[in-house]
Amino acid sequence: MRISRPGTPPARTQVPQPEPKPVAPQKNTVRSPATSSSAAPARSADTFEAPRPTPTASTGGTARSNAARNLPAEIPTGTKDYYRQRYDDFVRRNPGMTPPSYYLEYGQKYCDRFSSLGPKDLTPEGLAWRDRTLKALQDSIETKRMEDPVGFAQLERDPEAFKKFAYDSHPDAYVQSGLYKLPAQDLLKIGTTPDLKDLFTKDGLRQVAVALGKMKPQDAANVAKESLEELWKDIKPSWPPIIKPPHLSLPW
Repeated sequence: MRISRPGTPPARTQVPQPEPKPVAPQKNTVRSPATSSSAAPARSADTFEAPRPTPTASTGGTARSNAARNLPAEIPTGTKDYYRQRYDDFVRRNPGMTPPSYYLEYGQKYCDRFSSLGPKDLTPEGLAWRDRTLKALQDSIETKRMEDPVGFAQLERDPEAFKKFAYDSHPDAYVQSGLYKLPAQDLLKIGTTPDLKDLFTKDGLRQVAVALGKMKPQDAANVAKESLEELWKDIKPSWPPIIKPPHLSLPW
């Protein structure tokens, strides 16, 4: 036992340290991010996902849509600008193509001309016939369009064929609207309203011949009767009261 001198610090006793145990090297592992048990397996960072195609309209649907836009539009009949609207509809659907000349050079032309006739030109019966006929002519075109829109569109692209179709519809419209129930005064005005250059064509003469061919014997009697009655209306105000009007024994 060592005795320290006074005033000197005690010597430190060193405790032997145990040698460190060798540590086994750890494996280099990589932990993936936490995912739910139902998640899809992780994709490699070098894998590209193909973009999903954007849904587009089918070729057939597009064709049908274009065809619908190119079909002739429905236009109300019985209007004064029906033929102009038909003309504009053709131009819209067929840019750069020549519309049927019938629309403006005949249909609209005579729609305007007959619409301008008044009581000084036609009897009340004649004016009513005028209105029925204008609508019937327009109805014949719309009926053709409704029956076969595609065929009508093709017909419009052949101006001469379209004009023949339109002219052929005239006689029925005239007669079924009551042409032969009018007095001769109305018939004369109606017959002289169109231009001769429109009447004296192959189509114009054919429509006149067909219309006359639809006249029945009773129709001629009706025309004569209406004509005499209309004539009497004109001369009655100036008929001398002392002269008794003749009594005509007519077959009707």
